[in-house]
Amino acid sequence: MTALRILKYVFFFCMGLAVATVTGSILSKRKPSHMGRATLLAFIGLSLLLVDMFFVEPNWIQVNHVAIHDQKLAEVLKRIKVVHITDLHFTRGIGYREKQLIRKVNALNPDLLLITGDFFDDLSQVELVRQLIRSFKVNIGIFGIPGNTDHIVMDGFSAARELAPAGIDVLVNENRKVPLPNGRILHLAGVDDPTYGHDNLNQAMFGISEDVPTILLAHSPYIFEKAVKQEIDLVLVGHTHGGQIGIPWLVYLSDYANRTPYMRGFFKKNSTAMYVNTGIGMKTLPLRFLCRPEIAVIEVKP
Repeated sequence: MTALRILKYVFFFCMGLAVATVTGSILSKRKPSHMGRATLLAFIGLSLLLVDMFFVEPNWIQVNHVAIHDQKLAEVLKRIKVVHITDLHFTRGIGYREKQLIRKVNALNPDLLLITGDFFDDLSQVELVRQLIRSFKVNIGIFGIPGNTDHIVMDGFSAARELAPAGIDVLVNENRKVPLPNGRILHLAGVDDPTYGHDNLNQAMFGISEDVPTILLAHSPYIFEKAVKQEIDLVLVGHTHGGQIGIPWLVYLSDYANRTPYMRGFFKKNSTAMYVNTGIGMKTLPLRFLCRPEIAVIEVKP
């Protein structure tokens, strides 16, 4: 029996017991005892918690404005809006969560949309991902890199070819010089999934001089130490889903939820900054608690 099925049974048991307790009190026309009231409140509280974890938070996408302080990169990205999303992990078709994602991204009017992998979990989702990407309205372009679950379906170069018709440039250990409307050039590098060693950072940075401000896209934060050694200005990653559970002591009990010191948020080492996005979709268990899906607006400041 899977953990998900157990949680579902617990949820329906608690809901049924709460309803039965209330109904029994009404029919008997007696006030429940203190123990009965406490039990009822506990069951109601647990039921609401499970509703929040399974239905509310997984579909309650937040927009986070992330301030990154970097003088050189700020000059390049002046008046440029950069939006970062990751880990789409479709479970069905384009449903409520995906429609909300499209609406919120387009409302931001991004110049650049950066997607750091895990587009699909199986081959049947490829066309759905294309449809989703075509729905985004972006002024300059959409760029991405492959994630670890993408590699379950196909290799990084195949993923790039499959998604290209949707209007996304998927970087596989390579870089792009992106002309910006402010007259500057953004150097954007992208590595294949570092989770299982598909990355080649030296190849991705080939041709970019050390003094040029650069954004690196990678699927997981496992790339961070390599990026620090190369003094890359900003690294954008996902993969962790923020642990999906935002209670620190509970996260520490799970090797899956606590797989890296860089689970969520902003980190800086020497001159390299990294932002770990909590992602849009979920994996293993379809729940979130105190860890909502995230759209990050990257605001680089002097």
